Formats: sequence, C-alpha cells, structure tokens
Amino acid sequence: MGEIKSTLEIALEKAEKLGKASKEELRAQELRERGQRLAARYLSPEEEVDLATEMARLSSEERLPVVRGMVEVLLRNVVLPRDEFALQEAQKALKGLETVFAAFPEVKNLTQEIERLLKQYLQHRESLYQQLKQQFEAQLSGVEEALSSQMGVRVKVDAELQPQFQEEWRKIRDQLDPEYQRQLDYLKGIFERALSG
Repeated sequence: MGEIKSTLEIALEKAEKLGKASKEELRAQELRERGQRLAARYLSPEEEVDLATEMARLSSEERLPVVRGMVEVLLRNVVLPRDEFALQEAQKALKGLETVFAAFPEVKNLTQEIERLLKQYLQHRESLYQQLKQQFEAQLSGVEEALSSQMGVRVKVDAELQPQFQEEWRKIRDQLDPEYQRQLDYLKGIFERALSG
C-alpha cells in the first residue's frame, strides 16, 4: 500500500526538485509566470493591456510558456457568476482567450458556448432565487399580519434574512452549481488540452 505524505513532505520534495531544475525548466517557469502576470494585468480594471500586442512582442521561444501562463489565469477567471459583475469579469477572460487563440477561428464558437452557459446559469440561479423568495414571502405574510395587529404598527419580515430561507437557498445551490460546473469544466478543459498537446 502506498505511503501517505504530509503537506510538509510534499512541499519539501517540490523544493528539492526546484533545486535540481535545469536552466531550461527554470526559464520556462519564469516565462509561464510572466504570462500569468500579463493575464492578471489584462483582467485588472485599473490597467489597459492589449494582449495581441504583448503576444506579438514574444519570441518564438517565449511564446508557448507565456501563453500557457496566460491561459491558466484566464481560465481560472471563467467561473459560474454570482451576479452581473462576475459575468462581466468572466466575459473579459473569454475575450482574452479569443485573443490568445486568435489563429484558431473555431475558438470563438467555444467561447460563445461558454458565455451562453454562464448566462443561462445566472438566469436559472436568479429565477430559482426569486421563486424561493416569493414562496417564503407568501408563508411570512400571515406572520407579518399577526405581528402588525399585535403591535399596532405595520411589520415587514424580510424573507431573505430568515435562517430557513438561507438553508433552502443553500440546498438549491448545492444541486444547481455542480450541474453547471461539470459543463463549464468540460468546456474549459478543451483549452487546457489544446495547450498540452
């Protein structure tokens, strides 16, 4: 049976391997990190970065490791959105992927498919949330009336702040999210496989 290693042992092994890394491996790692920083700057709302221009400046030797780093960061930012702002961030990452893979026109179809999935998820999520909210508000209307007549003042009970509402919403998300996440992971995996080949 295999030996179970602690996190410290794994970290020490990685550190030891880094000490043994060849100059080429260190250079590739440095370039990959450069690509990661470039993609992070592109995604930052404070900076204006033209990925096409930055990629044009790369030598043929630098291109693949820098692109790998960029793609890692861009894909990491394509996530199931919680709101419109998160959707816009994911859309920017998808535009970045289109730029990186500009030589492959079929990539546009893939990014559009991912964007459709993200929008569908957000709409589905919002629809379920509103349905749950309406259901709880209907249940709480009787409580509000009873409290209002008892206190002599109009009382409003916020359904979204109720622990039962939060628990039900968590259960719904626990069913909804994995379904969409599987589809998203599959589509993102196509980019990863393209770079590993």
